[in-house]
Amino acid sequence: MKRIIQLFFLITLLSSCAKIPVEAVDLTDAIIKEGDRMHTLNITLLNKMFKDKSDKIDDFIKTEYTPRFLENFMKKVPAGTDAKAELPNMLNAIVPEITSRRNQMQTTLEGQRIKLVTKLNDDYKTFSDAALALKKLIASAVKLNKEEHDLLNTIKGLTGIKLDFNQVESELDKFILKAGDASGTTVGSINELNDAINSIIKK
Repeated sequence: MKRIIQLFFLITLLSSCAKIPVEAVDLTDAIIKEGDRMHTLNITLLNKMFKDKSDKIDDFIKTEYTPRFLENFMKKVPAGTDAKAELPNMLNAIVPEITSRRNQMQTTLEGQRIKLVTKLNDDYKTFSDAALALKKLIASAVKLNKEEHDLLNTIKGLTGIKLDFNQVESELDKFILKAGDASGTTVGSINELNDAINSIIKK
């Protein structure tokens, strides 16, 4: 995004002149193309992060949550129970619980992914619409009035908007650990993750 901001700075300098050079239109095209590239990259990175976390949840359920759940479950089985005879009933009680915990965690993860992708798409659309409007202004060689200066400032501000992927990843890891605790419930963890992601989006 640093390059985009620099290019907009150049556009601003050029726009301060009485006449806007034809080259400014090409410069705006380059800015739009760079914005497209950065948006695609951001979406790709975000989706990869959530795919990794989804795999991490499945691994966590398999290697950590399930063994702990089974251990706790077996402690509650009355002494002298014929485990072999009761195995079907035990599985009917165990499998839905484990599946439910996994599904809750995966559904929560996907909901947050969609929310963040929507945020990136909304920001990009605003940027794209403003950049195209600026291109039309430059192409028609219209002197920038106060409203047009506000448009430039809006674009420059939007180019600096980005999600803190490190913070998003940290919150996802916290969610997986807390929601995967066999002794607790996922409701509190889901609410905490939702609040954390909303806070990141509003920054």
